[in-house]
Amino acid sequence: MKQLLLVSLLFFSAEVLTQEVLRRNPFIPDDIAQCPAEVVEEEQQLLSWTLRGVIGRDDNWYGWVQTQAGGWIQIARQKPLPLFSWHLDRLLYGSAQFANKFASRYSCRSRSVIELKLRK
Repeated sequence: MKQLLLVSLLFFSAEVLTQEVLRRNPFIPDDIAQCPAEVVEEEQQLLSWTLRGVIGRDDNWYGWVQTQAGGWIQIARQKPLPLFSWHLDRLLYGSAQFANKFASRYSCRSRSVIELKLRK
C-alpha cells in the first residue's frame, strides 16, 4: 500500500514539474483583461480628431471634427459616429465629450470618456 502511494505521488510530482509555468505581469491585477483591439484602435482614432466648431442652443447642438487624414465629420447627439465602440455623450459650445459604449463590459484600461475642446 505504501509503495502504491509512493508511486502515485512520484507520477503526480513528475507531471506537475513538467507543466509549463504561465508567466504574467505582476504589476497588472489578474482581473484586468486585455482590451479588444477595435476599442484601442478607435480610441487612438478619436484622440487624433480635432474639434473645429460647435453651433446650437439648448439641446440642439451640432459640431464638426477634423480627422487626422483631413476629412470632416459632422457630429450631433442624434447622429451615429463612424466608430462602433464610441458615442457622442455631450456636446456644448467649446467641447464634445465621447463615451465608450462598452466600458462596463470590458475591464480593460481603455479610457471610458474622451473630451475634445475647441482650440483658440
